[in-house]
Amino acid sequence: MDTSGLRVAAALANWNGARYLERCLTALRQQTHSLEQIVVVDNGSTDGSDLWLESQPDVTLIRHTHNTGYCHGYNRAIEATKAPFVLTLNTDAYLEEHFVGACLEAVVEAPSCAAATGRFFEEATNQHISGGFWLRRLIRMCPMPAEEDVREVFGVTGAAALFRREALDAARIEGQVFDESYFSYGEDIDLAWRLQILGWHSMYVPTARAHHVGSGSLDGALRFFDKPVFFQRQALRNRYLTLMKNASLLDSLQLVPAMLIGELLLWPLLFLRQPWRFPALLKTPVELLVRLPGVWRWRREIQRRRSPEAGSVHRWLRGW
Repeated sequence: MDTSGLRVAAALANWNGARYLERCLTALRQQTHSLEQIVVVDNGSTDGSDLWLESQPDVTLIRHTHNTGYCHGYNRAIEATKAPFVLTLNTDAYLEEHFVGACLEAVVEAPSCAAATGRFFEEATNQHISGGFWLRRLIRMCPMPAEEDVREVFGVTGAAALFRREALDAARIEGQVFDESYFSYGEDIDLAWRLQILGWHSMYVPTARAHHVGSGSLDGALRFFDKPVFFQRQALRNRYLTLMKNASLLDSLQLVPAMLIGELLLWPLLFLRQPWRFPALLKTPVELLVRLPGVWRWRREIQRRRSPEAGSVHRWLRGW
């Protein structure tokens, strides 16, 4: 299929990504399918990266005075683009030249395809992984193996993925693609589940390749126990938000018992591994309660839009 005339824009959010930006944008400029626009939202960087971005003539820069979060940053970047296809990209991800073109072919091939991603070399783990993922029972991402076949996936990682704007617009709730109450972590699982409910699907395309540093804004702190406690709380809290907004009754019957068992094991482990952080982690239930009114508003709207063809997430579940 000839996709040469299709317009694609890139949407990025930057927070102290000076060490990655030049390589990231160079890779974008070298795509065989050229980009109509590159929009970068700077989330109050203090490492000079905002000044470097300002000097790039092909970059539309939107500045924030402070870090408003991954979700708000990417929402603003997406809103500032006009093309019918949008590449969301982390600043610590470097695309090989055919990434955009290969993903675009996969998305265009099926009218119900919302998004596509590729095969990554993840520097933080020194492994090749798929940017597509399954869902764990504790509402965590389960990366697919980096296989050589194109296949459908539950969702695509926010590190590098090409979206159909029509699908993103259909998935907006209260004007938001990514739920800004998350700040960061788990938002790609939430969006993937919402797209599934609305009748869209996503694809893994192994010929679309990239190098991903992993948790670049946190100096490569990929593992949960290596992250600052502020981000640990988000990772814990957002799993509950995702479950409450998206799970059908059938999904809940499968997932809630698993979550309860998991929590009974998890919280003692958190105390034993990092007891000095445990008082701060106990703010998680409070943060969850504060967000409940918004969660129920989103749930009502998501379930109201549920496609008759949307099934259970059971087929996507892999492990804990």
